[in-house]
Parts: sequence; C-alpha cells; structure tokens
Amino acid sequence: MMTPRRDAPAGLLRLAACFLLLAAVAVSERGRALGRDASEWRESGVAAFAAAPVRPAVPARPQTRPRDRRKAAALLVLASAAALPVLARSRSYRTLQLSLDVAVLGFWNGTFLSTASLVGWAAEGLPPDPGELCAALLMLAMAFLWPLFGRPSHYCLWACPFGAAQELAGRLFARKSSLPPALVRRLEAFRRGLWGALVLLSLCAGWSQWMEWELFAAFAWRSVPVLVLSIAALCIALSAFVHRPYCRFVCPTGTFLKLSETNQPDPDAP
Repeated sequence: MMTPRRDAPAGLLRLAACFLLLAAVAVSERGRALGRDASEWRESGVAAFAAAPVRPAVPARPQTRPRDRRKAAALLVLASAAALPVLARSRSYRTLQLSLDVAVLGFWNGTFLSTASLVGWAAEGLPPDPGELCAALLMLAMAFLWPLFGRPSHYCLWACPFGAAQELAGRLFARKSSLPPALVRRLEAFRRGLWGALVLLSLCAGWSQWMEWELFAAFAWRSVPVLVLSIAALCIALSAFVHRPYCRFVCPTGTFLKLSETNQPDPDAP
C-alpha cells in the first residue's frame, strides 16, 4: 500500500510549479493552436479510428464499435499499470505489462503522455469523451500523484509505451555497456539543458513545433516523417546495449514529469 512521503509538501510545491509552467506554455503564441492540432492529431492521426457509417431509416441494433473496444482495452491496460505494480513483483507480470503498453497503448490506441498532449489539455481542456477522459486522468495520476506516495517515475516505468519498447529491446542482451559516470552526468545535464531551451523557445519565440517531433509519434508510423521513425528505431536498437537511452538522456516529457518529484534516485537508471 502506498503511503505519503514526508517530503510530500515539497513535491506538491513542485507539482504546482509544473502546472504553472505548463499553463504558461499553453497560453504562449502557439499554445492554443498546438492544443487544437494535438486534439485533431490524437483523434485522426495516431489511432486512425474508423468513423461509424451514418445510415438512415431503421435504427440498427446497438453494438460495440471498434473504437469502444480500443478505449476499453486502453483503460484496462492503464488501470493495471496504475494499480498492480504496487502489489505484483513478478518479472513475468512486468514483461506482460510492458508488452501491452507497446501493443495496446502505443500502436493500437496512441494513448500516452507527451508534451503535445499536456499542452493541448492545458490549452483546450481534457477530452470530453468519457473513455478518453478516464485514460487521461489515469495517466496524469500516475505521472504526478503517484510520486508523492513513494512511486517515482511510475508512469515512465509502467505505462509509457516508448519506455516499454526500450526496456523490452534491452532484454535481448543481458549485459549492457557501462557508461563512465562522468559521461552519464554530462548526458543528464544535456537532457535538462535541452528541455530548458525548448521551453524558452516555446515561451519567448512561440516555436512549439518541436513537440510534434517527440519520438512517441513513431507509433503513428503510417503518418509521421521518416526521420522520426529512423531516430525512434535507432533509440530502440541502442536500448539493446544501453539501458533506456532516450528516457535517461533526451526525453523532454520525462524531464518535465520529474520536476514534480522530490530528490530521489532516478528509477530510470540501471
């Protein structure tokens, strides 16, 4: 059972600062436009949901649409990622959870947290659809509330489909390259500096297109630029030799989520 940590007040202050920063980016020059684009992208680009045909005359018998099944599957996977890791310690269960993250949340639904989705929700509000709203609330709870109860980086470790893909690829080889500590520190500093520079560009210059180039978009492999697919494939391949390289040394969304966490050892580290 999760219990609040003693340093929870500091975490709450960091959480408040995170949402203030997110709101500032959302109301920047391109924030609202990006919010609308993100909503449209999530509706049509990632999951490519088929619209139900409109038929006149006699009403058809109610039936479960493919989109409803997708939402139900995504909610089930997110619920298991949110609750079961608190109780389950099995490696087999973790392998199953990571596989479902990639297949269901990544390729089948396109359900994940990204900077574009966070800014879109801040600018335009959470999704009105009940299923999508529940999925969004579950992901936000894992990302921002679970760390206050002693579960740092819970979303990144248990629900992020791209992080799951990296970890699964890393299991191809048991032995990993041991990076020098000095290089690890420089790469982590690079990740934080990159995130700061991107936020400044969004706030001061109104340049928010970089959010569309985060590697989560690779799950929409039919509609994203080849460059995004190539970089994503490179990171997955590199994960076989270096533990979660994108999560540890690049990911802007992960850097933002960690701002709400108190000073604890990085769970992404091997």
